[in-house]
Parts: sequence; C-alpha cells; structure tokens
Amino acid sequence: MHAPTHSTLVDIDAAAFADAFPRRSVSVRHRLADHPLFTIDAIADLADRLPPESVRRERGNLPLVNHGYVDVGEGPPSETVRNVERTGTRVSLRDIQQAPEYAELIDECLDEVDELVAERQGGMTQRAGYLFISCPASTTPMHFDREHSFLLQVRGVKHVSVAAFDDDPVALQREFDRWVDGRECDFEAMQAVAETFTIKPGVGVYLPSFVPHWVKTEAGISISFSIPFDTEFVERAEAVARINKRMRRLHLSPRPVGASEPVDRTKAALARSLTKLPRKLRA
Repeated sequence: MHAPTHSTLVDIDAAAFADAFPRRSVSVRHRLADHPLFTIDAIADLADRLPPESVRRERGNLPLVNHGYVDVGEGPPSETVRNVERTGTRVSLRDIQQAPEYAELIDECLDEVDELVAERQGGMTQRAGYLFISCPASTTPMHFDREHSFLLQVRGVKHVSVAAFDDDPVALQREFDRWVDGRECDFEAMQAVAETFTIKPGVGVYLPSFVPHWVKTEAGISISFSIPFDTEFVERAEAVARINKRMRRLHLSPRPVGASEPVDRTKAALARSLTKLPRKLRA
C-alpha cells in the first residue's frame, strides 16, 4: 500500500489515484463523518440559506433508468431534510460553496487533490460542493457528470456502481453521445461492466468525469458529501460535446473529444461564441 497524501481530512493513495485518473474509480478514506457541518441540524440550516435553484427535492425510489427531474418539495427545505426518512425523499443541495464555511471545507479537501492533478488535463479549475440527504433504500438513477468528483459518505451505506468501460472506450463514447442527445442508453451493457463500490462513513470514491454511474442506499438515512472539480480538459470537452450534438442533429459524424486537440479547441471556441448570441439565435 502506498502512503496517502498528507491531507488532514481526505486520505488518497496518490499512486492508485494517479493510475486511475481520469478514467477509473478508486476508493478513498476521509475523516469527515463527525464534522459539525454535516449534522442534520447544520444541513437543515444550510438548506434554508441556499437559493431555491440550489435545492432539489425528489422521490427517493426512482428507477435506475430515469429521465428528468420532478420536484416534490413542499414547505421549507429544512423541514424536508429533517423529515427525509418519513417522507421518502432525496434532497440534493448544490453549489454549497455559496456558504463561506462550506467553501472553506471544500478548499481544504481539494487543495491537495489540486497537487495530484496539476500536471493532468491542464490542472484543476472550478471547484464546488454538493450534499445528498437520502431516505432509506433510495436510488440515484444512472447519469453522467461533466466534472470529476469525490463522493464521501458521512452517514449510512451507499453502493456506487461505475461503468467506466475501461476496455472499450468506443462503447463509453457511444453511451455518452446517446446521453447527451437524449436517446436511450444501453443500461444492460453498463451493468455488465460496472464496478460497484460500497461506501460507508469514513469511506468515499473518486468518480471520473463523463463516466456513467448510479447509486443505491441501504436502510437508514444516507448523507454524502460530494466535491466535484473541473479541469481545463473537462471544460473544453463539455463545449466540444455541445458542438458535436449539434453536428449529429445535422446527420454529421463529428470526431469525439480527444481525437484531435486542434479540432477540439476550434469547437470549444465556436461553443463560446455561440453562448454570446441571443437565446433565440442559439436554439
């Protein structure tokens, strides 16, 4: 076993992470399970302080293949957080770095990760933080995230399945394109190659960008702290994906991200210019 980094909060096997980044998941350990910012009362207070667009409340027992977000929240978010077990909901608090004390914690966790990725994908750019508070036996449907992240379990047990398609990058690209286009993905193919990580308080998992994953929880309330981060490559890849989607609509066959850096940079520049156009011209 290689020595972990010297972070006081998150222990990452630097060699294992270097080998996994940016395409495969790897387990990590942390010391946040008893952190005062992650008590139910602290989280409930945060939920009421965040702007409404940063609070998502949905059913906890969604099918693993599910499209769209349906809000089921009523009343103050703090009440939903405190009653999540009784109401059968899953609460997502997004961009919690808007609260200064959480921003400080996120930076403390990610500062040493920054060192680990400094020479990879152009280095770390944007940072953020999420909290997930889930009822017993809840699910998070299959999805792709644009950012890299560490999902750290604070309370309860989660089973996190990651379909990296490590031996078949063409299949991964095909499923990502389907997801971006809003088409049906081959979930059976994902399940066939998925690696499942069981995380409990003190344990977490690194989730690569643009790799499909889904989650199931066990009995009892689950609380997870997610610290996503972008890299220069991720920001460019997201822009390329938007242009490639437009090209597929025109029945073209665009090069996937990473096939040609000059082409990717041209597409990213085009994507940036399109975002400056009035909305009616971008549709």
